[in-house]
Amino acid sequence: MKIKTLLASVAIALISLTASAQSGHDLQDDGLRGTVKRIDATMYEAHYDLNDNLARGDQMEHLITEYNQKGQRRSQTYLSVAEDIIFRTRYKHDGFGLTTLEHVVDNQDRVIGRTYYVYNADHQLIEMYVEDAERQVESRLRLKHDKLGRIEQRSYNDPLNEIYKREKYVFNADGSVNKAVIYDRSKQKVQEKRWEYDAQGEPLSYTLYDYTEDEPEMFVTLYEREYDSHGNWIRCTEYEVVGDRKFPTYTTERKIEYF
Repeated sequence: MKIKTLLASVAIALISLTASAQSGHDLQDDGLRGTVKRIDATMYEAHYDLNDNLARGDQMEHLITEYNQKGQRRSQTYLSVAEDIIFRTRYKHDGFGLTTLEHVVDNQDRVIGRTYYVYNADHQLIEMYVEDAERQVESRLRLKHDKLGRIEQRSYNDPLNEIYKREKYVFNADGSVNKAVIYDRSKQKVQEKRWEYDAQGEPLSYTLYDYTEDEPEMFVTLYEREYDSHGNWIRCTEYEVVGDRKFPTYTTERKIEYF
């Protein structure tokens, strides 16, 4: 996979989280509890074996995230299956502890991309934009907040700064995201996402309604997690629901170190 494709995948993963994310405070944004120092996360394919037991398949992704004692991300390192560094991100923060800049470097330590974080006077994150190695803007994400400070809308902008997608959020009584409604360039509703959560506040199920085809489709993903004594998950298995059965797709295992 090319670096540019990987960078795009990482950006999408970061900005496609539920609407409570991206405050600019790293441990909070990452949904972590306690004084986390390092997370070593590896994703594997998952399947049932001949005895219908859950089994681990091939390794898919490997990500190491390191934090300082202030709870700020120091770096994220993306590794290949052979454990070679594909690329690394390094973070800068301001005096309020907010993330302001993310440098992306390749395995030769050359800068191949930057992500900038912009805040308003209330220290709310209102924009993220990504530059390539030539300092050309590749994409922008703009955020709107409600009166409670929650992100109520995300607008995705292309290199010409034109909006190609909007996500608007509806919240549960406890402040968690109930659903997100997605609109395309023409302001037509194309998708709807819904979440349910476990006792720790992590997604228990995710349902995607897709209206882009003549016949609307529904996709359901279930999550099963194991937690450590701090309340952080250390193993998560995703299942695809087909009819009345669920089939495992991926298992992510996390080794978490604390200060």
